[in-house]
Amino acid sequence: MKKALFIRLDKIGDLICTLPVDQVQLLRDWDVTWVIAKGLAFIPENSVPPRKFIELDKNDSVAGRKILEDYIRDFQPDVAISFQAPWWVNFALWKNHIAKRIGVTSKWHSLLFLNMGVRQKRSRAIKHEADYNLDLVRQLDPQRVIEKSAPVLRLKAPAHPELLQLHNLLSKRFMIVHPGMAGSALNWPTENYIELIKRLSINYKVVLTGTPADEPWLSEIKTGFAQDPQVLNLQSMLNPSELLYLLSEADSVFAPSTGVLHLAASLGTRVFGFYSLIRVQTQTRWAARGPDVHLFSPIAGSPDSESMRTITVDRVLKELT
Repeated sequence: MKKALFIRLDKIGDLICTLPVDQVQLLRDWDVTWVIAKGLAFIPENSVPPRKFIELDKNDSVAGRKILEDYIRDFQPDVAISFQAPWWVNFALWKNHIAKRIGVTSKWHSLLFLNMGVRQKRSRAIKHEADYNLDLVRQLDPQRVIEKSAPVLRLKAPAHPELLQLHNLLSKRFMIVHPGMAGSALNWPTENYIELIKRLSINYKVVLTGTPADEPWLSEIKTGFAQDPQVLNLQSMLNPSELLYLLSEADSVFAPSTGVLHLAASLGTRVFGFYSLIRVQTQTRWAARGPDVHLFSPIAGSPDSESMRTITVDRVLKELT
């Protein structure tokens, strides 16, 4: 059995767009281990099928390199694909003599330490991130990787039914609104989220989710609905496992281009996502993928924050049937 090390050390959405490439037919009988960022274990643990993985803190190169090199010596992979990693990861692949070291040829360390580099212009955003990742897998055997597009990740949420009782929620009778994001893309305006929540709360309970880092997006929204019994604020109150469960039990999830949107879509929940026209942020490159996905971009105009206002609440709710 051949062995492979697949490495992706950035954020939730990036990992979700990468994990399913291991489902191509060529890899059916391979032993694949994923190397992922510390804190993201809940994704491969709850994927279908579950993935084998190790976690690294990419900001701690000393400890991370030791963990990685110890694992390489024990696992003895035939191949490594570096989908996204800092220089010291690619150095470790080279130092430990992995025969095939595949990755994007861009930064200096990819030129030095990878021996099967692929030139990709991801900034052109002419295809989905998952398909760019599939192109790296294709280097294993271009004639035998027959898939034209990348498989879609499936997640299965762990059960936490007590959460519904605790917060007086009914399955598929509440909406989740997740306004926050890391700032890697343009967001929908706060006033649009507020109007959306007002209109949703006429017929549904609305749950707000987010982390402390999302406070700039949530502060005004929380204040405006603090006394509204139809709006429940669960910011910073859910661990990843509980978040997955609530996402799976919601009727719909509304969010910008961020990890939570990708999680919900992968769980099979209906999602409504907001994307900008900036080339590297578009739906073409970063669309959430799942069975019930509704995505919105400005109809026209310059690709700036003002254009996001043209995604009206009326337009969004027309697809809520």
